[in-house]
Amino acid sequence: MIIGGAGGIGSSVAYSLALNGTGDELVLVDRNVDALQTHVWDLEQLRISARPFCIRAGTIADAADADIVVLSAAAPPRKDSPRIEYLSENLAIARETGQALAATPGWPGVLIVASNPVDPLVTALQRLTGIDRRRVLGYTVNDSLRLRYGIAEALGVQPHRVSAWVLGEHGDHCVPLFDRVQIDGEAVVLDEGQQRAARAYLLEWYPRWVALGVPRTSTWTSGNGISSMVRAVASDSGEIWPASIVLAGEYGIDDTAVGVPVRLTRTGAAEVLDWRLRERDRKAMQEAAGYVDEALAQVGAPQRR
Repeated sequence: MIIGGAGGIGSSVAYSLALNGTGDELVLVDRNVDALQTHVWDLEQLRISARPFCIRAGTIADAADADIVVLSAAAPPRKDSPRIEYLSENLAIARETGQALAATPGWPGVLIVASNPVDPLVTALQRLTGIDRRRVLGYTVNDSLRLRYGIAEALGVQPHRVSAWVLGEHGDHCVPLFDRVQIDGEAVVLDEGQQRAARAYLLEWYPRWVALGVPRTSTWTSGNGISSMVRAVASDSGEIWPASIVLAGEYGIDDTAVGVPVRLTRTGAAEVLDWRLRERDRKAMQEAAGYVDEALAQVGAPQRR
């Protein structure tokens, strides 16, 4: 199920899922019912050229029967607005999803949050619903993709050759791990200038985007990434992904979500990998969690249990 299925990211996820063969039934939900219907009519014709599957418009109540719910519904983007400014609006939207899931005792599915700001929303939804923390995950892969691209630019190599990780908050409090960079599977060390250039690309990407004032988000990258994450869960892959999850002592953080490496299976995050980090990176992770908590307190969201 995709909540926000008429939006740019939601429809992109639906298209990617239809093509990559994940799931037998795809349910789209959106308040804009006419726009949603156009997506359903459009996508259902992929059954001719792509593969047989069921796609239909639904309601939030269908979440009770969904194996995987993707929440991409969000307030429309505004020029020069950081992600955190959408917290109050998007939390109000997310509550409806949380209420539907909380009303289903023992709901066994996995919730993937793709709306921003993802870490506060994951934290609030897990606190509101009481769903096992391992089954409420936030999509944060784009940070790592942008770091990889920035590193590739700094080193003059193709981005697909680069492996790199970004943990922490999905925003200015992200934590790029420069001691885990690899090129073609081999560890490399970036000098200060290269790290500075790669970090600048990572941190400046979103502000440059929203400064243009175009009311769309990273539709294709996010759609492809989220659908790949859904597939990793649905296929019980055991793949290691960065994802936002409420922590329980890992990295010295409790009851707050930030991005960390997790092993994805049908149950969500079957394992949270508590990597040994450099002291400054571990401290930055804890500062990121503090930032998430402070943002939630400012909008009156549920606090730590």
